[in-house]
Amino acid sequence: MIIDTHCHLYMDAFDLDREAVIARAKEFGIQYMVNVGIDGPTNRASYELALKYKTIFHTAGFHPHSAGEFNDAEFAAVRSFVQETKPVAIGEIGLDYFKSQSSHEDQKKTFVQMIGLALEQDLPVIVHSREAFADTYEILKKEGQGKLRGVMHCFSYDEAAAKALFDLGFLISFTCNLTFKNAVSLAEVARAVPLDKIMLETDSPYLAPQIFRGKRNEPCCLTHLADFLAEKRSVAREEIERVTSETARLFFSLKDRP
Repeated sequence: MIIDTHCHLYMDAFDLDREAVIARAKEFGIQYMVNVGIDGPTNRASYELALKYKTIFHTAGFHPHSAGEFNDAEFAAVRSFVQETKPVAIGEIGLDYFKSQSSHEDQKKTFVQMIGLALEQDLPVIVHSREAFADTYEILKKEGQGKLRGVMHCFSYDEAAAKALFDLGFLISFTCNLTFKNAVSLAEVARAVPLDKIMLETDSPYLAPQIFRGKRNEPCCLTHLADFLAEKRSVAREEIERVTSETARLFFSLKDRP
C-alpha cells in the first residue's frame, strides 16, 4: 500500500469519472489520498469528498495564485472552516514567483497568515514554492520559530535546499515529474536525500508520469513514481512504499476511519 500525499480530486478534470478514479486508486494499492484545497470553495469541495470516501482526507489552504483575493474576511472564513472540519493540514500555501498573477507582497502576507493559522491549530503545512526558495525558506524559518511542521510539495530545488528544509524539521515531496526525461538533476536529488525525509504525490490532475505525459494524472499513477524511485535508489519498491507511507501516516496523522 502507498499514500498519495497531494492530489486535487475536486477539479473538473475528474467530473466525468471521479468515482472510477477513486476506485482505480484502491485497485492499484493507494491506501489514502490527501485531497489538497487551494481556496475557500475547493477547501469545501475537498471536505465533501472526504465525507463521502474513507480513503480521502482533506486540507485547507489558500494558493499563492489567489493571494491577491485574500483579505480579513477570507482569513476568518478559512479559520472557521478549519475549526469546523478538522483538516489534516494547512495547505496548499506558499510563494510562486514563476507565473502567479498575485504580487510578491500579497503572496508573502497570505503565506505568513496561513502559517500563523497552522501554528494556532497545531497542524502541519503543505508548501508550494516555485522559483522562490530564498523567500520561502526565510518566512518558514522566521514565522515557524522552530515549531512548524511541514512539507515542500512538488519539490523542485537542489540538494542544498533540501538539506536546509530538513534542518528546519521539514520534509520534501516528489511528484511524477520526477520521471520526466529532462528531470535528471531532480532525480539525483531524489536518489541522494534520506528516504525517511521523502513523501510521494501525484498532484493530480497535473504532472502525469513520463509514460502518460500530456494526459491527465490520477492517484493510481503513483505506482509509476514508486517504481522509478525504487530503480533510482536501487532498492525494492516495497521499501519505497513502506518508508514513504509510514512517513505520510505520521506527518498527517492518517488512520482508517469507521
